[in-house]
Amino acid sequence: MSTARAAGGDFVLLLRFDPAVLHEAAAGWRRLSAAAEEAHQQHRRRVEGPLRGQWRGADADRAFRAMAGTERELDVVRVEAASAALVLETVAERMDQARTNLSNALRRADEWRLPVAEDGTVGLPPLAPADRHDPDARVQRQRDLLLRAQLQQRVDAALAAAREASDRGARALGRLGADVLTQPRLFGTLRECAADARRVAADLGLATPYVPDNRDPARSAAWWHSLTPGEQQDLLALHPELVGRLDGLPATVRDRANRLVLAQRLDALEAGNAKGSGLTYEQWGTRQSGLRALAERLDGGGGSGGPDGEQPLLLLGLDPDGDGRAVVATGDPDTADHTAVLVPGTGTTLNQVPGQLDRIALLRDSAQQAAGPGQRVAVVSWLGYDAPEVDGSVLTTRRAEAGAEDLRRFTGGLRVAGGGHRSHLTVIGHSYGTTAVGAAAAGGAGLQADDIVAVASPGMAAEHAADLHLDPAHVWAGTARDDDVSLATGTTLGPDPTLPAFGARTVGIDTSGHSGYWDPGSESLANQGRIIAGRTPSPNSPR
Repeated sequence: MSTARAAGGDFVLLLRFDPAVLHEAAAGWRRLSAAAEEAHQQHRRRVEGPLRGQWRGADADRAFRAMAGTERELDVVRVEAASAALVLETVAERMDQARTNLSNALRRADEWRLPVAEDGTVGLPPLAPADRHDPDARVQRQRDLLLRAQLQQRVDAALAAAREASDRGARALGRLGADVLTQPRLFGTLRECAADARRVAADLGLATPYVPDNRDPARSAAWWHSLTPGEQQDLLALHPELVGRLDGLPATVRDRANRLVLAQRLDALEAGNAKGSGLTYEQWGTRQSGLRALAERLDGGGGSGGPDGEQPLLLLGLDPDGDGRAVVATGDPDTADHTAVLVPGTGTTLNQVPGQLDRIALLRDSAQQAAGPGQRVAVVSWLGYDAPEVDGSVLTTRRAEAGAEDLRRFTGGLRVAGGGHRSHLTVIGHSYGTTAVGAAAAGGAGLQADDIVAVASPGMAAEHAADLHLDPAHVWAGTARDDDVSLATGTTLGPDPTLPAFGARTVGIDTSGHSGYWDPGSESLANQGRIIAGRTPSPNSPR
């Protein structure tokens, strides 16, 4: 085929181009992506989740490995199909713009009375014999020559843009083969498809899409709701790490994004090794085991106990780097009548999150018993800050102050995500977590909480309960008589919040030690449940 014939073919094809065909194909791929995600969710809720709570043994282990493989394949389909939809949509828009530019050029050709051949060549009006010796005709001819050059440039640019869009699209689609499914391997498929998504964006010359900076939950929520369902779905599949971190978005949206981030990060760890990662082999193994334990707990669900018999676990935040951070809710805080946020203390890392999930499950059950008929309860484990280690960092408020704004933004985001529905919000700190809660509540506009509870507090980084942007009558404190934290209370982190001078109300504690506050059947646990449910706890006896 000659260059002229190829150009002519491009010219005719572009004029006849109908973007609806590519848009329809993109919509089909997007439906496939959504169906894969829905199938994954249903598999987790109705198959794997219930079985994980009841089935044990070698057969169960083999079955769960097979189920995990199925879920990885569904995630691969979700991401690869979303990538295909993005390619087709992008090519359709660019080709349509090129067609529009070409059509505009042809309209201008009509105005200027310049003929355009079917191969895209711009010609000149025929010159009559008499015009050859007419000075005015010669001037017009020179003007036509200039106009023809301008018009040819515009036609050529439109054709070049269309060819570039087509070539980029073909190259990007070429990356999205089915080999990740037809040549299955135990680990690495999610890592590969995430890399494919990044390479597709690079092939198309797409910049990272705009996502708010997570400074203002209201702004993030407004941005999210301004997107079309297709745009939301593409972001969730192709940029889950950007969406999952945004306070103010619906809890279920953040969960969808963060579960994919968790699966991708865990798959990358299991398929790789510590060499060249900047981590020691021990750190690599610790991070991998922490993410795996979290994934298994999330897959297993949260048991039962709510008025609807369900107690979903929602992953509201995840950052595996360093000691790791994770924010997990049992129940949906966007629809709950009563919501609690539990902030853990010293030594809490990503690997301790499963234990925190046990605590919030007990808190939710306790609050559910104290709540009114039909009322819903959600409890959040918020490891959204770098909790101090058992070293000198626990003696200063630095870690608490560093995480204060993040905690304020999170609780503010709960208020935003709830929309017109206002949940009764309780923020509970344990150990150094009370210091983090106090620092957050005393700064800015506070935590927007209805109640604050300090359990086993070494000090709340505040002098008085009145400093916490809350009526002191709704600030509660309690410490077990034999809790060794009392040895540090009132030293470097602030006064003892259980003493009258602080101005809080004491709550009855009948448990022993530093970690017994969630013992089933205890008054310590029941009192926390009562506060979460908006009821008055039993008082503490004088110390």
